[in-house]
This record gives sequence, C-alpha cells and structure tokens, in this order.
Amino acid sequence: MASEKAAPELLALQPEQSSQLDVDNRNWIIERRAAAELSYNEFYWKYMRPNWPVIITDVSNSWECRNWAQQNNNNGRDANDNCSTGGHINFDYLRRRIGNLAVPVADCNATYFNSHAKLELKFHDFLARWQSNVLDSRVQLEPNFNVKLKDNLYLKDWHLAAQLPSYEFYKVPKYFASDWLNEQLIAEQKDDYRFVYMGPKDSWTSFHSDVFGSFSWSTNIVGHKKWLIMPPGEELKLADRLRNLPFSIDESQLEEHKVRYFTINQTANEAIFVPSGWYHQVWNMTDTISVNHNWFNACNIARVWSNLLGNLKDVRKEIADCQQMDNFEAHCQTMLRASFGINYLDFIELLEFIVARRIAARLKDQQTTTTTTTKNSLLLFDKYEMNDYHVQYDLECVQRLLKDTMLHEPSVQQCPAQLNERCERLLQQLPTNA
Repeated sequence: MASEKAAPELLALQPEQSSQLDVDNRNWIIERRAAAELSYNEFYWKYMRPNWPVIITDVSNSWECRNWAQQNNNNGRDANDNCSTGGHINFDYLRRRIGNLAVPVADCNATYFNSHAKLELKFHDFLARWQSNVLDSRVQLEPNFNVKLKDNLYLKDWHLAAQLPSYEFYKVPKYFASDWLNEQLIAEQKDDYRFVYMGPKDSWTSFHSDVFGSFSWSTNIVGHKKWLIMPPGEELKLADRLRNLPFSIDESQLEEHKVRYFTINQTANEAIFVPSGWYHQVWNMTDTISVNHNWFNACNIARVWSNLLGNLKDVRKEIADCQQMDNFEAHCQTMLRASFGINYLDFIELLEFIVARRIAARLKDQQTTTTTTTKNSLLLFDKYEMNDYHVQYDLECVQRLLKDTMLHEPSVQQCPAQLNERCERLLQQLPTNA
C-alpha cells in the first residue's frame, strides 16, 4: 500500500522589515548558512530579493541520489585526491537505477565557436568512459607510466527529472520553490530547466551568466567545485573592443583588470544560490555530481524583462537594414526566441499563467474557508504551499511590471501578438489590492 503523502510545507513569506540587510552593508562577503538555521523568509529578503549569493549547507541529507556516491574508504589518503574521489562515484548503482538513456555531453578538451564541443552518448557508455579514466588515473601514479590524454567529458544540462518523472531522486529545497519558470513548463509538459551535471576531475563550465538573467541553484551530491563569481557589471571590465567576453578566466586575469570577484569552494551537500546576472566560471576539482535549476520569480522578473528588451534591441540593430520588409516585427520576435530562448509572446503567456494560478488559489480559499487561514491551495513541486501574503506579493510584482514598465514600452505596442492588449487585459484581471 502506498504511503500517505506528507502535508505540504508552508512558504511563510512575511512583509519585508526595515531591519533586513542592504547589499551595500554586507562587508563584501558570501555567507555560509546552515539550512536548519535559515528560514524561508530570511532567505527571501536577505539574499534572493537583493540579488546576493549565499551557500546553504545540509540541504540534501534525505535525497535518494545520495546513493550515487559511495562511502569514503580512502585508507588514509587525502579525500581530495582523485584516486579516492573517483571511488566516491557509485557507478554500479547509477547503472542499476538509471536506464541507458541518451545524454548530452560537452567535451572540455575541444571548443566549437566559443563553446565546448557537444555530443550525445548513451548514459552507460558515458559512465564506462568516466570509470575507465578513474582507473587510468590510478595507474598513472605508478613510476614511468606513459601519460596519455584522457577524455574530459562533462554530462551537462541533463533533464533527468523530466525523463524519469517517477524517480524522485531529489527534493527542491524550500528556498528555491517559488519558481515561476519551471512551474509553468512542468504544468504544460514543456522542456524545463531542471538539470543533472556529472563530470570528472578537471571538467569545467566556461565563463557565463545564466539563461534569461535567471537565478540558478546548484547542489553538490558528491565532489568539490571551485567557482569564480562576480556581481553584475564587473564582467564588462573583461570585454574586448567589440564587447565580447572571454571564454575562460582565471584569478590573474581578474586581478589584472581589477575585477571584484569571489572564490567559492563548494563541497558535497551544499547548495549555492547564484543571483541574476552574476557571471561565473566553475571547475570540478574532483569527480563531481550536482543537481541544478534555473528559475525566476517575483524577485527577478523585472530583470528578466529588461534582458528580454535588451536582446530585442540587439536583434533589431542586427537586421536594421530589413526594416521595410513585411512582418518585420514578427521576424524580430522569431529571431529573439532563437537567440534568447523566449520572446514577448512566451513572456506574456508566463505572466498570464502565474496570475491565473495565484487568483485561482485565492478564490478557492475564499470559497472553502470561513476563518482566517495562512494557507492556500497552490502546491509547488508537490511539496510546498504559499501563504496568503506570498500569493499577494507575486500578484503585486506582476502588477508593477505591467503598469510601470511594459505598458509604457514602444516595442510592446508594436508587437504583432497584440501584446499591448493582452497586458491591459491582464492588468484588469489583477485584484485592486494586489
């Protein structure tokens, strides 16, 4: 008999207090906070809303995917030594638990148009090559061993949760549960932004900021990652005359250009919150597995809109000599989706989805509750429930975006998808006390 599901956990957001720390008064540090001592409300106002990073420890204690790692049995060797770290990957368990699915892989030894070369492998083949490299690394410790160039294949952006929805290998930490992007994509059964990363020692991710200007979170299941990360705007110090940013960075380069940056060493069972627009590069210092999400919500939806608008301006500039063509604006929106990942139509559909869900939750609670309640019927990731103030705050943020920004933007009025009219209708649907 199936066990009864636990009651939803409440995302108890409260109005912001003036005592919350301002970004300018942080003494320029990235804190480590224990999950047991960090409330959702404090995370929301102290880190997420001000767009400041934090490392949260002990977030994956109960995750099934902890079985992907073996117990440490290094017989006194350094735990960061690759010989012992390779043994931390439970290759046999991964083969038994996950089928031989096709997986996306980046070759960190090869570049293709300013990115790592991409290929597709079967999962078990990827594991076999990875495990073979671990064994070769051990043999290379022997004297007079003829060192050969080994694979440096990084399994990245794997939609495992979508491919195997019945395999509940992790739980979204409460801090990251207010996720408008994946809330819509999962409900509509579209490609989501929930990923698994698996890579050997020395695999790495190039210098970048996250898609759409989204937030991201990354939890290490096993291994050690090194991050170089910088606040928005600092990356411009590294741009060349054509505004191109480097593919890869290091500390000496950052020091030379007087870039303000942080170095983070992330170990197993730690989650890093990466705010919007924070450029970063990441190296796997040991064999490593992580679970990652990209997402946005009320805290950074205005930044996502600003990035969308900026990318449309770049598209229009790129094809300015075609302005007299028929359906020029529609063509711009097509190119915007191809280059940025979403366009104006996708954005308004997401706002409509979020507003409809929040209003429905409000109405249902009003119909079924005769006394004051702190809960509503909106369930996130099958585990979390927003309190009434959280729902209200989401609606207020959409309302501000529409009234103060979108409805005054000329490109919205020119958009062929009747975007201006849809914004007006959406604004009328919002409660007057939102």
